[in-house]
Amino acid sequence: MRHDTYSTHLLRHLRLIIGRNIHQLRSERKLTLRKLAKITGICEGLLDHYELGKNEIALDEMLKIACALRVPVAELMRV
Repeated sequence: MRHDTYSTHLLRHLRLIIGRNIHQLRSERKLTLRKLAKITGICEGLLDHYELGKNEIALDEMLKIACALRVPVAELMRV
């Protein structure tokens, strides 16, 4: 497997892990996407794409989401 293909695969996997964790934590806190969007200032559609692993998430947005969910950023990357 080529290095760039391997890196792409790892990044996609990480996006899926982060998305799954955001969704799980949001659900546990009984927050809708709309409410999380309002708290973080990140549009609802983009949050949905993060949860589905469709978009890469910038560190500043991870911080906003982690703060809104009241968890350390590392919790969003937990396997």
